[in-house]
Amino acid sequence: MESLEAARACAVLGRLAREKEIAQAFFSRIGEALEDVDKRRWFRRMAQDEKDQRKILVKHRKELCRNVGDGAPQLPVSAGHDLLEILSREADVEYVGAIRVAIRAAEEARLFCDRASDLIADRSCRIFLKILAEEGRSHRDELRGELRDLERAAMADAEAA
Repeated sequence: MESLEAARACAVLGRLAREKEIAQAFFSRIGEALEDVDKRRWFRRMAQDEKDQRKILVKHRKELCRNVGDGAPQLPVSAGHDLLEILSREADVEYVGAIRVAIRAAEEARLFCDRASDLIADRSCRIFLKILAEEGRSHRDELRGELRDLERAAMADAEAA
């Protein structure tokens, strides 16, 4: 792999690994705070998904970037992931707002994976990035469903009052 291609792969995979780490911490944190057992399990599953995906990203990064020195470019994480990181450290997180931020971060990650898959020459890494884009879509859709349920419940409560 040429050095420019390797540097690009390092930057892309480094950003994605960091975003997965942030998302894992966020999902774990939110899951711990929930009383509903099913929702707690759901968030734990999503946190585990992020952890598993990060492991594979790190493996790809080690393989593709072994000849790239410490001067490899660093890409900043998405704005949504910046917010997730902040929410992960907050003591009192508003659930609906957290879900909205998680939807944004999942969509940003999905789009980035989709675009990045066109930039990476390594076939197995390209395929994995496409898989990550689809898994990001799945998380986003699950989170959107949760948000719709929350909004419906809030409307029903408002109408009942």
